[in-house]
Amino acid sequence: MRLRSTDISARTIGAETIILSLPNSRYFSVTGIGTRVFEFLGEDRSLDDLVEVIVGEYEVDAATARRDVEAFVGRLREAELLH
Repeated sequence: MRLRSTDISARTIGAETIILSLPNSRYFSVTGIGTRVFEFLGEDRSLDDLVEVIVGEYEVDAATARRDVEAFVGRLREAELLH
């Protein structure tokens, strides 16, 4: 999966990433692990890749990381921000 980079504009300010969906003018605010997952989705990544990165960079177990990443990716899919 990968971000629809031509359809979004994003800026990180401090610890917060603001994402604007250009087709529908909706915006999203992302912090913490969500910002890191968002960064990695700039390239084609699998769910397993994302979970591995989060487990390696944060103090979180694999099951919790998977649950959180799946929820976040689900919201990105619902917003039609992923290929």
